[in-house]
Formats: sequence, structure tokens, C-alpha cells
Amino acid sequence: MKRRNEVLVGTVVLSAIVLIVLGTVWMKGSRLGREEMQIRARFTEIGQLQDGNSVKVRGVPIGRVDAIDLEQSGGGVIVTMRVKSDVALPEDPVVVLAPSSMFGDWQAEIFPRSDVSDYDFAEATDPTILPGATLADISRLTAVAEKIANNMAILSARFEVAFTDETATNIRRVIDNVQVASERLSEIVAGQQQGFQGLGDDLRETAAMLTEAVGRVNRVFSQLDQAMAGDKLVKIIDSAERASLQIDSLSHELLDASRTFGRTAATVDTAMRSVGEVANALARGQGTLGLMLRDTALYWRIVESNVELQALLKDLRQNPRRYINLRVF
Repeated sequence: MKRRNEVLVGTVVLSAIVLIVLGTVWMKGSRLGREEMQIRARFTEIGQLQDGNSVKVRGVPIGRVDAIDLEQSGGGVIVTMRVKSDVALPEDPVVVLAPSSMFGDWQAEIFPRSDVSDYDFAEATDPTILPGATLADISRLTAVAEKIANNMAILSARFEVAFTDETATNIRRVIDNVQVASERLSEIVAGQQQGFQGLGDDLRETAAMLTEAVGRVNRVFSQLDQAMAGDKLVKIIDSAERASLQIDSLSHELLDASRTFGRTAATVDTAMRSVGEVANALARGQGTLGLMLRDTALYWRIVESNVELQALLKDLRQNPRRYINLRVF
């Protein structure tokens, strides 16, 4: 009976040892009689990766993490993995460490570099060691989210301080001022258009008067030619007297036309001076119009026109015969 109990106890102990060994082997992901190969990868840091964590390719488990060693220089971590020898690794393989669950479990997954080219991989000088990258775990993401939330709160507080009721009132005033300035600008442009239109009408009226005067002079010359061609001196004298009267009348008309032209020229000169003052104010940026207008093309065209018109008036005053050629006989 005693011997039988000893055999039973020994059997239980041996069974327990076998179960412990098999459990340990199973926990480490090893299988007896299965051929495995070793893969090493380099990382700058490994997060919460531990020995025995799963190694996957395209989501399929192919092995376990076997060892984690710090480089002698301290600049990186070498992770050793044991995987099935019959697994075909992707072309240009890289290893990415990432959380596999919300409970702190991690995994290593092998990808082709082209699928995860955006990650910053830790390269190794040894070509047999694969490049590796580590994704941020949930704690780091939470810390980053908290930092972003704090920054947003600070930004919101500063926005509330900056954008007060007074700021809104100031913005509204600026909009009203812009509208008033626009209306004034429209009035100024309309006034200038009316001034140029009046100047054009005066110039057309003066040109018509000059044309009429030239026509009358031509008629007088025609009458003088007819008088000179006649046989009687009395007719010539009579025609000369009539021509003298007509010339006198024409002189009065030319004088009136000259006075009218002088007034027109003075009006043009005054208008051009006003245009020049407005243009100078615009160039110096004075007034509402000067502050808002940035395009100086209109200013330069007005200045050029003013200069040309001033030159024309000056030349007309100095050389009137260049424009009015009156010959008697």
C-alpha cells in the first residue's frame, strides 16, 4: 500500500513537471520539433514591448519576441525575434512596434518598407539587422491630446480677451468709415468727370467759333478777289469799304472769340491746377482718397495730360499765328 502511494505521488510530480515545461514552452510560443529562424531589428526605443510578445506578418502570428538588448553605445535597442522558418518575409522588410490592445499588450509586425515609408526607422550598420520604428502608445497619445487641449484652452482664452465687444464696435466703425470713404470717392470722381465734360464743351464751342471766323475771312478774301477783277474803280472802292466794314466786324468777333478763349483757357488752367493738387495729395497719401487708393496709374495720366495741355496753352499764347493765320489781301 505504501509503495503504491509512492508511485502515485511520483507520477503526479512528474506530470506536474511535464505540464510546467509544456506550459512554459507554450507561453514562449515555442513548439517542439518546429524549425525556426532568428530575426533581429534595431529601434531607438521599444515602448512596452516584452519577451514573448507576438510577431506578425500581415496580421498573422509567425513567432515571438525572444530577447531585448540595449546596444553598448546606448543609442538603440536590438530586439531578437524567433519566427517560423518557412515564412516568406516581404521585400525590403522593416519592423514596426505598436500596441496590440488597450491593456498594454504590444506586438512586432513586419512590413515592406514601401507600405510604411512615412515612419522614421532606426537604421543599423549591420545589414542583417532590420530597421525598426515604434509607434506611440495610448499614454503618449493621451499626453499629446492633453497638451493640445491645453493649448486650445489658452488660445480660446486669448481670443476671448482680444475679441471683446469693444473690438466688434471698432470693426463696425472701420466698416462704416470705409463705406463713407467710398461714397466720398464716388463723389470726387463724379465731380472730376463733370469738370472734364465742361472743359470739353468749352473747347468744342471755341473750335466752332474759330471755324466760323475762318469761313468769314475766306468769304471776305473772295469778295476782295472779285473786286480786284472788276473794271470800275468805284466798285473796287465800294467793295473795299464793305470789306473794311466786314473786317472790322470780323475783328470784333475775333476779339470776342479771343476773350472767350482766354476765359476758357483760364478755366482749363484752374481745372488743371485742381487736378494737379488732387493728384499731389493722392501721391502723398493725404486724405481718405490718398489712404485708400494704391494704384497711381490714373494720377500719372492726369499729370501727363495737365503738362501737355499747359504746354499747348503756353504755345497758343506765345505763337497765336501758328493756330490762327489771318491774311488781308
